[in-house]
Amino acid sequence: MMTKGTRNGLATCEEALQRLVSGKPHRPEHVGLDLSKLTAGIVSYEAGFDRGYLKKARKSHQALIAQIEAYRHRAPVSSVKARELVVVAEKLSTSRGELDEALKQRDNMLTRNLQLMLRIKALEKEITQLRKSSASKVVAFSERG
Repeated sequence: MMTKGTRNGLATCEEALQRLVSGKPHRPEHVGLDLSKLTAGIVSYEAGFDRGYLKKARKSHQALIAQIEAYRHRAPVSSVKARELVVVAEKLSTSRGELDEALKQRDNMLTRNLQLMLRIKALEKEITQLRKSSASKVVAFSERG
């Protein structure tokens, strides 16, 4: 059952909610409040109570708390959040570009390393053939003498 004190406290909180939503709070720390951060504690404090005044467990408070949550969930993204998202998107784009460049460099390096390995193998084969050829000439020369 709602008492006169509860009704007045609840009405005070409802008024505080309307001030917050309209952007005209009494408390300076609530000026410019992002409604996506609106909580029952903030409404209670704006109303002049402690942050724990509004409780979900109290039936008389449930409707107001539901309103607070509805405002919080339908609040547009603040301009600060929007700017943060733009900055993050720019960093992501830059990082993707850097990653693409690094992958190209890696692929070029791997291609060059493969070409060098093939050239080394060819030169090793040529050296082996030259050694065999020169060894047979040394044997042939020593047999002449």
